[in-house]
Amino acid sequence: MASIAPEAKTAYDDVRNDQTATNWLLLEYADEKSDNIILKGTGNGGLSEIKEKLDEAKAGFGFVRVVVGNDELSQRVKFVFFTWCGPGVKVMRKAKLSVHVAVVKQVLQTFSVELAATELNDLNETAVVALVKKSMGANYDGQGTK
Repeated sequence: MASIAPEAKTAYDDVRNDQTATNWLLLEYADEKSDNIILKGTGNGGLSEIKEKLDEAKAGFGFVRVVVGNDELSQRVKFVFFTWCGPGVKVMRKAKLSVHVAVVKQVLQTFSVELAATELNDLNETAVVALVKKSMGANYDGQGTK
């Protein structure tokens, strides 16, 4: 059974807090054989910064705050949860990742979009923002322009 470090909940609350600059967190396994999930890091550089922290030989979980909107008056905060399984991750870790995601979701509970990323391009910022906008329902971008 996987266990999650208590710092993960604190980091989650920090990312969700509109009063802080922190906009992402990354969880990874403590080591190659362990099912203990630890907080690998947090930051305020968004999706591009968290992507720099991903290791192709490791599996983990990310949570990112994304601000979307048509203009400065309609900005909305949404959250993206993703599982990361780099191309160099061993078979047993891949298998356990799919089971442990349920345990992680007990801490990282509220998000608009969930992704499964196996390569960095799966976390392309333009594509992720488009998915977030699509998840919001009605999209009035481009209304009144031809």
